[in-house]
Amino acid sequence: MTIICINGYDQPNNCEHCGKRLIHGVRTNSRGTIGADCFVKLIKADKKRFSGNGKPSAAMVRDYAKMVERRSPQRLAEMGYSPRHFQFEAA
Repeated sequence: MTIICINGYDQPNNCEHCGKRLIHGVRTNSRGTIGADCFVKLIKADKKRFSGNGKPSAAMVRDYAKMVERRSPQRLAEMGYSPRHFQFEAA
């Protein structure tokens, strides 16, 4: 089981997964900086955490990346987020 963690937000030139030009990038622990759409494609569905298809939306992934980048771990904990919220199982 491989875990992909959201480590922050970046504004790179290109996605390291598909090469597409990006405006918003999600920095990960194992895949580099990738687009939110590619991130959603790379993770396994978890119907207990997310409704519908079992995956977060690309907008939610971008929001998570921005929260990790801009908030301290203490502030995230105060907001009700643990490191588990930013970890996903790779497909």
